[in-house]
Amino acid sequence: MIGTEKSIESNQKEKAKEIIEKFFHQVTKGCGRQGCTNPNCASNPNFEPVQNNQAAVLAIQLAQNKAPLCDPMSSASKANIADDNDDIVTSKSSSTVNLRSSSASSSRNLACSLEEALKVVKNTNFTTTDSEQNFINEEKIQSLIQKCKENYKKTIHEKMDTDDLASDRRDIKKSYGPLFDLVNRVFTSYHALSKSFQFESNNTKMSTTMPCIPPFNIDFNSIRRSYSTLFSINGLGDELESVFNQALYPLCVSINLQLKKKIEEEEMDRILHAILVINELPILESPSYMDKCCKEFYSILTQLPAQASSKIVNLWSKWNADELRIFLYKAQQFITLEVVTKNMDLPSEDDENEDDDESETSAKKIIYKNDGIIGAVNYIRFIYYASLVGGRVDPEKQIRKEREMEIEDTSSLDRIDYQGNLYEGSNDLIYLPDPLEEELKIRPIDCREPKIPNNEFVNETLNQFIDVQYDYVEFTKQMKSLESAELDIKSELKKKSYFSFLANPFFVTLGKKNLGLFYDNKIKMMRERRFNIMISLLEGRMPTPYFKIRLSRQNILSEALNLIELQEQENPAELRKQLFVEFENEQAIDQGGVSKEFFQLAIDELLNKGYTFFQYDEKSKYYWFTPCTIESQPEFKLVGILFGIAIYNNVLLDVQFPPVFFRKLMGKIGTFEDLAFSHPELYQSLCSVLDFEGTDDEFENTFMLTFQIGLSDNFGNVVNFNLKENGDKISVNMKNRQEFVDLYADFILNKGIEDSFKAFRIGFMKLTHNSPLARWFTPKEIETLLCGTKVLDWKALEKSTTYDSGFEKDTPYIKDFWNIFEEFTDEEKMLFLKFTTGTDRCPHGGLSELKLTLARNGPDTDKLPTAHTCFNVLLLPEYSSKEKLREKLIKAIQYSRGFGLS
Repeated sequence: MIGTEKSIESNQKEKAKEIIEKFFHQVTKGCGRQGCTNPNCASNPNFEPVQNNQAAVLAIQLAQNKAPLCDPMSSASKANIADDNDDIVTSKSSSTVNLRSSSASSSRNLACSLEEALKVVKNTNFTTTDSEQNFINEEKIQSLIQKCKENYKKTIHEKMDTDDLASDRRDIKKSYGPLFDLVNRVFTSYHALSKSFQFESNNTKMSTTMPCIPPFNIDFNSIRRSYSTLFSINGLGDELESVFNQALYPLCVSINLQLKKKIEEEEMDRILHAILVINELPILESPSYMDKCCKEFYSILTQLPAQASSKIVNLWSKWNADELRIFLYKAQQFITLEVVTKNMDLPSEDDENEDDDESETSAKKIIYKNDGIIGAVNYIRFIYYASLVGGRVDPEKQIRKEREMEIEDTSSLDRIDYQGNLYEGSNDLIYLPDPLEEELKIRPIDCREPKIPNNEFVNETLNQFIDVQYDYVEFTKQMKSLESAELDIKSELKKKSYFSFLANPFFVTLGKKNLGLFYDNKIKMMRERRFNIMISLLEGRMPTPYFKIRLSRQNILSEALNLIELQEQENPAELRKQLFVEFENEQAIDQGGVSKEFFQLAIDELLNKGYTFFQYDEKSKYYWFTPCTIESQPEFKLVGILFGIAIYNNVLLDVQFPPVFFRKLMGKIGTFEDLAFSHPELYQSLCSVLDFEGTDDEFENTFMLTFQIGLSDNFGNVVNFNLKENGDKISVNMKNRQEFVDLYADFILNKGIEDSFKAFRIGFMKLTHNSPLARWFTPKEIETLLCGTKVLDWKALEKSTTYDSGFEKDTPYIKDFWNIFEEFTDEEKMLFLKFTTGTDRCPHGGLSELKLTLARNGPDTDKLPTAHTCFNVLLLPEYSSKEKLREKLIKAIQYSRGFGLS
């Protein structure tokens, strides 16, 4: 049996060697047929000639990809060769090669077969030897260009004057042949590139905009000057681009092959050096070379491990924003062109033809198989993290404290989950952070001001083709694969490589991310529903597929909190079901609209009916936690659960919190800087304390402050608090004023509300703890998810409205309707929004996302217009006059509470 396996292994090596040699002959000599149509054959008129070392790497790549193989022999022989070639199969997911064989050892030995074949290629002088490898730098380029110029002058001098332009062109190319050879020799070997453009301390000073840090020793200014010099040689631009293009493709292929093996750190640094030198090439910005050269270059980046990637990120983090933008826009241009050229004939989303829809879905998935796009997204990911690391990051001491608090909060949440069986019957996904994020020890939320604003990383064109449902499935597989790798579990998921755009949330629009969150929540709801049905059948009782609450309109908040508390104590898993609200003595069925009104009324009562959960700041127009609250921690926890249920059920809330509220929800600590938005009047006062110029006596006489502060509760009573021990006896002076300001801000945003906010956050996290909320969304985006957007474009609402039951856009009656609507005050427009949708909050993406429908509801009548808030449908009778339409419409929106059937 062993002898048989050795024989099979030997045959595989010979077969691989034979096929690669055939491909090598094909790309160097051709098949001999004139006008051959094989794009990878030298006999094809459009095939660009390649050097031997390029041909060797290209031959291996063609063999792996099962490319068509020309053969000048008989058809029978041709069939045999094709069968041989068909035995080599490439698995893109594992990046390894498998041979068809009944032997169990065949797949393990294929890599060895290719390595042996590569050695054969090297031994037959298909590649350059180590002694022939060279390097390139600015001095060498300038010296060689000077020699080439002298050669050309000598050639012209020896020849008689002629008007033969073709002959002159050949002379120029021949004179500059040594330069072409040097470029070709260096740019086909990453070892040669790793020795090129090294920074010399006795040479030009290091760039301040593109500094270099260990382990790299690259003079980027010299690289750019050298490339500029090369491509400015008159008449040789096209030839140089062709030389670079022919060299880069096999170079990138060879680097890709190398990265699939386990290599030492020193070798990895050489590859990274080569990647950084290639990255500066101007031709990477040229559309002419994007389909082949750029795609292969970007695909390299998907193979880089997190440790190697972090070295590039740390280097770029030292560069200024303008330099990084050059790289960012280059990659965005590549992605856009790839999407447009590959999907330009896609049907529109409004096309209702089923076959076209299937075609569109299939076409959208093309982006998940495009290695160039995947690599370019990964390239942008490097720039994104470089922008974070090099941006304005919170102090290290603060971050350490936040991590400690997060660990404590997470452990307490986990204990609650296990004790309360919140995830009973489910196997929830663990949303692990980006491995690069772990390597760099930074979270996006730790950076207050990145070098490049986050919105610049979003590619709107590609986002149109992201299939969120498919992408979410790939994301879950990717998370499970990372979890398996972290736990060192050998599984099929770990062996495969998955990609999803949702794993790169900086690249995805808020609308797509929200849809992904919707799928995630729906899956959890369905899981709880199935589990409930199964348990109900076993116990012989009726299943309860929804979290159903029934209450009266008189005591909405108190009744709701009591019901939530009951479920939270008896069966927390109920909270993860879909919410279903019923009002007493009302017969409406909750398909979304009743829930919207419930939250609208509950929040209104929470903020305005004598509760002391929150205080309103007239200057900032924001609510904040009351330091002097009379509400208990369990009540704050229930309010947090209520907010969590809202975001879990995709309902907007009519409440405004400052940005620091959403940062704290994600585990951050409030600082003095945050007071500028939450308490602007206090912030200005404290700034005047810091900005005061004068003596200590003048300072104390002016401000007369101690380390004791007084705050008003919701009833106007002043309560005093010491910022430090015996604070009422410690005066604030010029020396300790910074401490006073920091302690004051810390008290208002953290310590003064610590117990209340912690209870609220624990309640909120009960519904969002194990969700991609923190993984996908920034604090600003969470604010939009929870409270909607503040920008209201009423014209967008009109443009996106659809019509039904006899109404059309150009109907005179509809034109009258929109004329009336334009005359409404802002308050009346908000009431209209609330009447038709159940809430006056605008969803993320603007009013165009509402998809309002105006439907005809019979002829002239004295009845008022009605609305299906679950579906954003306004049922509008065709009144006899414009004035009657105005009168009925205003009455309807002003008296719009309740779900009666009249």
